[in-house]
Amino acid sequence: MSEHPGWTAPGSPGGQPPQAPPPVPAPQQGGWGQAPHPGGGSWAARAPRPGIIPLRPLSLGELWDGAFRAVRTNPGPLLGSAAVVVVITTAISSLVQVFSLSGFESSLAELENDPTASPDQVFSSLGAGLPGLLGGSLLSAVLTLVAVAALTGVVTTSVSTAVLGRRTPARELWAKVRGRLGPLVGVSLLASLIPSLAAALLFVPGAAVMVGGAASGSDGALLGGGALLLLGALAALVVGLFLTVRLFMAPAVLVLEGQGVGTSLKRAWALSKRGFWRLLGIYLLTAICIGVVAAVVATPFSFAGSAVGVAVGVDSPMYLPVTLVLSGVGTVLASTVLYPLQAAVVALQYVDQRMRLEGLDVDLARAAAR
Repeated sequence: MSEHPGWTAPGSPGGQPPQAPPPVPAPQQGGWGQAPHPGGGSWAARAPRPGIIPLRPLSLGELWDGAFRAVRTNPGPLLGSAAVVVVITTAISSLVQVFSLSGFESSLAELENDPTASPDQVFSSLGAGLPGLLGGSLLSAVLTLVAVAALTGVVTTSVSTAVLGRRTPARELWAKVRGRLGPLVGVSLLASLIPSLAAALLFVPGAAVMVGGAASGSDGALLGGGALLLLGALAALVVGLFLTVRLFMAPAVLVLEGQGVGTSLKRAWALSKRGFWRLLGIYLLTAICIGVVAAVVATPFSFAGSAVGVAVGVDSPMYLPVTLVLSGVGTVLASTVLYPLQAAVVALQYVDQRMRLEGLDVDLARAAAR
């Protein structure tokens, strides 16, 4: 169940239609609420702000500011949880790379010492390390998915209370997420897997034509397959973005409305039906900004790792661990702050969309006044 009645979807058990807004308090200091509101300027100028955002449809700047405020309001649980998640996932990923690449390096060293090795021996030697690499990568991906899903639930729950001007302790946040972790992992997996699979299928026709052309030796088929691959890549980009935007609010729905996996996906699809281009623009701009900041923070550590690795010696057994550790430090520092911010923006997009479509601002104002 959701923590406050205002989070319940209209028409669901416990949901209520929006009622008249409570008496509007006097405008607060600091210039909040000056952005235009589709329903009229006076309500926008005097919209209540019990927490990190004014209770009305939000601009891009207010979404980002609200995300920063959400982290600043409850820094211990959010940054602490993010640090734990990032350190664990980075350490596991680094260990997988160390053991996997070390196995390939050993195989290559053996082949270099045996110049008479046949092609079958080469492929057999290199293929011996492939199951370990794939297994380790799969394990790392699964653990990362679980950890990031848990962090998303923690941040979303914290944002939901911060909107109402309340703080939730770390123990309470994890207690709320722990009981929903399985469905949260499932909905996060599907929300990312569905766009990826749909996009991948669009490459199949071009790849099939190219394989057929290579088998028959037809240059025309090869050119046609290449053209189909290019068209498939463009179509995959469009379809992938479309499905991503239609489904990316599903984890927030699951956490805040207490829905199941399938219902959360359907609900996210319905919420994103209107305002698609605004949702897409905010999603892409946020992802680009976070990617740029992450690169700026992590790049110096990557360069430092490469420099120290060269100083240690490329042939040294310490080369790979040293470079991975230093680059991992940059990843941890960047992701510890950026993961919560990105999850907070998504949670606030969910809140903003419901305020625009369902009058959630009225329910939240009523809940905040209690």
